[in-house]
Amino acid sequence: MSSDPRSRRLWLVRHATAADPKPGQSDFERPLTRKGERQCGALAGWLRQRAGSAKIKALVSPAARAVETAERALGGWFEGHRVPEARIWNASAGELAELLEENTGNLLLVGHNPGLEQLQALLSGQLMPMPTGSAFELAFDAHGRCFLEATFQPPNDSM
Repeated sequence: MSSDPRSRRLWLVRHATAADPKPGQSDFERPLTRKGERQCGALAGWLRQRAGSAKIKALVSPAARAVETAERALGGWFEGHRVPEARIWNASAGELAELLEENTGNLLLVGHNPGLEQLQALLSGQLMPMPTGSAFELAFDAHGRCFLEATFQPPNDSM
């Protein structure tokens, strides 16, 4: 058993700010805005500091804004395995919890609300808002209890 009583970590990352859909463009295809790109830069620094060199598997929604968030926030430092996961798109808290059960070890999910926000509340017992570009870090102890360890919200800019 590890000397760290918090034996597993979970990072929940909501995609950064996305553009409104253009005529004929689906919600699934919406790219990040410039603001979203800046949010990813701040998010990358926070994730790198919190996750460091931990062995982590990242599951990423295939929606364009989530893929781009993962590329920008994990690029350059993340050495774990990054996997597209279609079940994250429009997932409920229960469906996301199933993904957590299927994947052992440290896990990072890049996805969408309301599922991510509701999963965090389900696991930690604390309902907290999760704006675009934000993240929660949760830790599980050896008994499976979950604790909200840290939160990240990007700087509020109007650009």
